[in-house]
Amino acid sequence: MAIFRVARIDLSTEKVTEEVYKDDVLKKFLGGRGLGSYLALKEIPRGIDPFSPSNRLYIFAGPLSAMANLSTSRVTVVTKSPLTGSLTHANAGGNFAYWLRKSGYDGLIIEGSSEEPVYVVVKDGDVAIKPARHLWGRWTGAAVKAILRENGFPEEEKAAGVAVIGPAGENLSRIAGIRMSDYERFAGRGGVGAVMGSKKLKGILVWGTRDLLKDVKDRAKFIAESTKLAQRLMSGPTAKALHIYGTNLLTAVINSIGAYPTRNFETAYAEEADKLTGEYIKKNYVVETHACMMCPIGCTQHVMVKGGPFKFIGKAKYEYENTWSLGANIGLFDPEADLRLQKLANELGFDTISLGNTLAAALELAKMGKLPVNIDWGDAGALVDLVIRMANRSDIGDDLAEGDYRLALKYGEPRVFRGSRGQGLPAYDPRSLKGFALSYFTANRGGDHLEAYSPTWEVLGVPEKVDPLCETPECIEKQARIVIYAQHLMALTDSVTYCKFATLDREGIFEKDLAYLFNLAYDWDVTPEDMLTIGERIFNVERLFHVKEGKWVKDELNPHFRNPIPTGPAKGHTAAKMFDEGIKIYYKLRGWVDGKPTYDTLKRLGLEEFQYLL
Repeated sequence: MAIFRVARIDLSTEKVTEEVYKDDVLKKFLGGRGLGSYLALKEIPRGIDPFSPSNRLYIFAGPLSAMANLSTSRVTVVTKSPLTGSLTHANAGGNFAYWLRKSGYDGLIIEGSSEEPVYVVVKDGDVAIKPARHLWGRWTGAAVKAILRENGFPEEEKAAGVAVIGPAGENLSRIAGIRMSDYERFAGRGGVGAVMGSKKLKGILVWGTRDLLKDVKDRAKFIAESTKLAQRLMSGPTAKALHIYGTNLLTAVINSIGAYPTRNFETAYAEEADKLTGEYIKKNYVVETHACMMCPIGCTQHVMVKGGPFKFIGKAKYEYENTWSLGANIGLFDPEADLRLQKLANELGFDTISLGNTLAAALELAKMGKLPVNIDWGDAGALVDLVIRMANRSDIGDDLAEGDYRLALKYGEPRVFRGSRGQGLPAYDPRSLKGFALSYFTANRGGDHLEAYSPTWEVLGVPEKVDPLCETPECIEKQARIVIYAQHLMALTDSVTYCKFATLDREGIFEKDLAYLFNLAYDWDVTPEDMLTIGERIFNVERLFHVKEGKWVKDELNPHFRNPIPTGPAKGHTAAKMFDEGIKIYYKLRGWVDGKPTYDTLKRLGLEEFQYLL
């Protein structure tokens, strides 16, 4: 039997209570994103301001987190988003999930709000709330070290799990994230850091000595079988490439097929991208390769810029998405300036994707004469200045701190927003990777590549190869079916919790393996089909939150992507046909009408308790 222990911490009263969830709930929602979304739907009052004390942060690991060397040390944060005004989830690697589970709890629910800044310490089942006025205003790296030091740990991020916000979160920027320990890991999307800031919660430290395999039916067999899966995972070609180059191996690949968004998605090909590639940065700036706790892949690349105008102290964790959002997306092709912006974003506590989206929207507005800023594409010095102003909400930075969607509306040009459900898109153009024409715009948390990652099948051929430019009726139906499958699988990964990179190779970890591991660990009797149904149930619960809020229910294609790509290998392509035809098939397969689950769908998934929302 699986047991999931949660500490509910009310910062208004400093009351701490314990809740226990068992098989009856876990077989339906697992942990992480699934259980967090289910509780959020039940508990967060309709229509509240996301900065209200009534909002909650669900910071959950999963029932298999930190139990096997299968990239399982991931944590999911669920809350009502200040960016989109509806449900969001943000996921991070590192070591926080590992130490959270070792602390005696599998999840934390943060509710209420403190009058003064505080941080929370959870050690072997004991929860303490400590003053943090002296930490308020510190950048994220310094805050992590201070919290470790004050609680008797060395200033080494492997020693305990720490989550903090920076000035962006403290000042309620709607695009602030939460930095997790083990070196600049981020639960980034949806403004989760701003919710933490609204509660005056600077940070959380977790640590403990709990035996995570104590409740496993057969410890030796579980370890042996999960080790076999880890060895299989490591043998995949994509896993090997990720270890060498990190996620930024994608820059050259995505640019070569004409799917690399440039200058706020003006086009999808950048002739100047050579120095932003993983190969170039590996050769010139990477100083070490790193892995999240209990991960056999080890994809993280740490970089340093040791001289010149964009020199920074120490190392930075850099990624493909960050490099694109703070590079080609804002017309910046100087790798040192790009890496400097990434380091700055991490220290100030921003979601780097939304930061780049907002800067890109601001640049376009400035070029149109709408925004009173003298700046041009790729103006590195001015961009660094703008980022600092955003974190502190000073002068024009106050408007940009609201994010790209609100910025575009305020200045009367909604067309410069390139996203969905109030959240900007990541580093793939849906006109040339057409699976994203469906997955981006049906993603529950808004513009998002990780609720269903179409390059898995369009580029890597997993589970099957699909031509990313094909728009025949057969291709459109196939895309709709694979998107739905991927959405269920990704909901599972965020709820187990393990890394989505474990699904990029045929040698990866899929529903069959998950069913086997849960049956082995907890004496369950679930099938691979049962696992996918759990993912489907989670996805429908998230959509019901939109229904409850009366916001973002119907899926719509951003108008910009009806325009043809003007240059590059995918010149002339749009996302219109894939979306317009595909959404009809998608809704039929899902059992939805205009983005809304039907009663029959809720009944089939065991969600009748929410039928009152229909």
